[in-house]
Formats: sequence, C-alpha cells, structure tokens
Amino acid sequence: MEFIDESTKNFCLFDKVIDLYKPVSVFGKNLFANLSPLKEEMISYFSFISKVRECEKQRTRIESLLRDFHEITTTISNIEHDMATEIDIFEIKRFIYYHRLLKNASCLKDFFGSFEELWILIDPQNTGSFSFAPRNSMIEEMEKKYTDLGKKIDGLYRMQIELIARRFGIRIDDKRFVIEKEKGIPLVNSNLVMIEREGTKTYTLSVRPTEEIISLQNEMSDLEEKLKDEREREIKRLSSEIKKWIPSVKEEISKISKFDLAFSKVKAINDGYTFPDFGDRIELSKAFHPVIAKNVQNYTPLDGSFTGGLTIIFGPNMGGKTTVLKTIALSCALGTYGFLVPAKYAKLPKVDWIRYIGMSSNHTDLSSFANQIENVSEVLKMDGNGIILIDEFGAGTNPYEGEALAQSLAEYLSHRNHFSIMVTHFKRVIEKTNCPKYMIGKINFDEEINAKNINSKIDHHLTKDFSVKYGDAIKIASIFGFPSEITNEALKKLEDYL
Repeated sequence: MEFIDESTKNFCLFDKVIDLYKPVSVFGKNLFANLSPLKEEMISYFSFISKVRECEKQRTRIESLLRDFHEITTTISNIEHDMATEIDIFEIKRFIYYHRLLKNASCLKDFFGSFEELWILIDPQNTGSFSFAPRNSMIEEMEKKYTDLGKKIDGLYRMQIELIARRFGIRIDDKRFVIEKEKGIPLVNSNLVMIEREGTKTYTLSVRPTEEIISLQNEMSDLEEKLKDEREREIKRLSSEIKKWIPSVKEEISKISKFDLAFSKVKAINDGYTFPDFGDRIELSKAFHPVIAKNVQNYTPLDGSFTGGLTIIFGPNMGGKTTVLKTIALSCALGTYGFLVPAKYAKLPKVDWIRYIGMSSNHTDLSSFANQIENVSEVLKMDGNGIILIDEFGAGTNPYEGEALAQSLAEYLSHRNHFSIMVTHFKRVIEKTNCPKYMIGKINFDEEINAKNINSKIDHHLTKDFSVKYGDAIKIASIFGFPSEITNEALKKLEDYL
C-alpha cells in the first residue's frame, strides 16, 4: 500500500516541492529516487537532521565534495567477483580520498567510519593523492631496471647519431628524422639508417639499431612482460585485501547517502520551513504552500488544528478551501518522508497513508462523480489509519442525492479514527454533522467591492464557525455585472429555500 498515491502527490505538488531539496551526490540521488516514509524512527531521524544542520557553515565545501563521488557499483561487483582491474582499485582509492575529506569537513566526524588502514595499504608511499599504480619492491626494482635499459638504449642511439654527424656532416636531433633526398642519398646507401617512407623530395629515415641495441630492446620487452605480470599479481593481492573492506565501503555509501539527503533537506530552514513535532493531531501555525505562496499576492498562511474523526471546511468560492487541503496534504507528506515542513510550527500524526478525493478524474471513461464514488469506496477499505481529504464530494451529481450522500459520508467519517477533512457547500452537511468546523473566505461587503479588488476583500483565515451564511454568491454575481432583476429574484428564492 502506497503511503501517498500519484493523484494525491499531483494534487499537493509534492514532487515539485521536494525537487527543491535534491541531494547532490550520486549516492544521495539514488536514495532520493527511492524515498520511503518514516515509521517508528521519525523522532530519531529528525534528531539526526538537526545535527546535520550544524554543518550549514560548510555547505559550499561539503556540497563540492559530495559532487566529487563517483558511482562505484560496478567496481564493487568486480572486486567481489575477483575481477578487479587497476581502474577498480583507483576508483576505491578515489572513494576513500573523498570520504576522508567529507568526514573532516562535516560536523559529524563520529558518524562516518575510518578507512585509514585500507588507505595505507593502497597508498604505501603516502602520496596523499587518489592516483593509483600497483607498487611493491619487485615492481619498483623492475621499473628501475626498465628505466635503466631505456637510458642505455637512448645512449647507444645517441652514439649512432653522433657517428652519422661525423661521417656525413648531417646534424639530426632524433633517431627518426626527415631529410632531403639529395642530401640523404649517401646516408641511405650506408648501413646506419632504415627508410621508413620515401616521398618525392624527402626521405623519412630512422637510425638502424645495432645488435647491442636489439639485444637490449629484447631484454626490455621481456622485462615489460614480467612487469605486467607482477603488476597483475599485485592488483590481485590488493583486490583480495580490499574485498575484506567491501562491507564497510557499502556501509559508508549508505551513510553518505543518508547525510547528503539530510543535508539537502535542512536547506529548507532558509525558506521558512520548520522541524515537525509528532502527536495525536494535525496542528499547523503559519503553514504555507511554497508553490502557491510564490504565485499569490497577499498570501494568507494557514492556522488550524485537526483531530481524528471529521473536520468540515466551508465558505464561498475563492476563499481558499482547496489550498487548505493542499497545504495539509503537503505538510503531512513532507513530515512523514523526513522533510521539514513549510510552517512556523507543525505537529503531525503518525499515519499509514494520505489520500485526496476531488472533482477531477484521471479516468476518462468515468464521470467525476463516479470517480469520486470509486475512490471513496477504495479508501474506506484501506487498512490502518490515514488522512482523507475530500473536496466537494457529491457536487458532480444532482444536488439532492449528492447532498444526501455527502451528509451520510460525513456522519460515517465523524465516527472513524481517520483524520478526515471535508470541503463542502452543502447546507445540511455543514449544519447537521456533529464535528469540528471551520469557515474560510468571509467577504467584507461593508467596504466598496468591485471585480478588480474582490480578492483583497476576502478573509482567507480559518475561523471556527458553526453557522452558514448564504447570499455571498448572489452578491458576487451582482458585482460582476449580473442584471439586478436576476440577482434580486435569486435572493427571494434563496429566502424561500432557507
């Protein structure tokens, strides 16, 4: 069972909000892509995030280090299956290099483990760099001999070059050179050079190696093979030792992932978010929806408390009822996934799931009302304790049956332990259901109102109210230019209805 389904995520813009706080390392991104809701570990997890927050002063440095980690899944697999190459050991050394830097830069030095013993094993010369080449005494001895042979061969070639200079008066700087044909014919006829290429006007020649040079080159080639074998043996030996550390490497990758994700989350403090408390109710103070607040002038934060059972929210259109539902859904989802909450204060319940049921439908073959019925039916069968957010249930069918169904649903939910919040316009649902109620969107008709300033005359605060006032919609119709004979007649009919 999903904690929050795609429909509810889309409704409250959950993914769009958390994308603002993505980790930067390859490990953190993998964890972010597979987020799971917190359960019993909520308190300890937010305690951990609180400690991570202390690293904020080093954010630029830490994020830079986190970005420098490479994905090493294939490297780990190669080592585990005794198939490691020099590149794999390089990647492990690079990982340890940045792990050490991250540990020192963070404020959680005791959180990360230590690879000092492994580092000494991979970096016996104490270079302090993450560059890697297999080293041991035999390799060093062979490399020295290989270098000496190369120098000796270069010296013999220089002797040949000097001989050519003395005998033919030709000055050359390398054992391979280009010479004009006219000048080069005597040299070509000697036994001191070989023709590599003959052009129309020039020869490309190389100094012919002597028997001593050939003997040394053969010795050098044999040594190169032996050196290659010894390096492979050393890589195999190191890989065998590194293999013992792979469980620790995996554990530290998990820690880096956890740290990176937490470090990305605490950035929200700078955006006005808070650490949530957890209890037996939804309680929000100065809560806001970051996406909506960014695009609305004079945005009104949400203050409200919602207990188990049912809470009804009512009021005129444009009052902000749906925004309240979005903010509640987002706040509860963020807290349960271990994110900070956009509010001055937030207390959230521990629940098993969140579901939104509204007018829109992703099922094109169903009417909005049929889709509402289907969704409600599914939610009421779900196990555990959840948060149910219902927007205008029954509005998609004829108003009499819709109101009857909405009232019955409200009475049913008022006796359940779920945290149910229902937005409705239905008179009987509001007046007859025994549950907490909030009114939102009171319009100040005492001041001059027109089509341009009406939004500024609406109070978007939740206020506890049990009385339903009617006529606002008719007054708004008048403000927007409805003929007075229609609106006056509508007021008379409304009095008859009430």
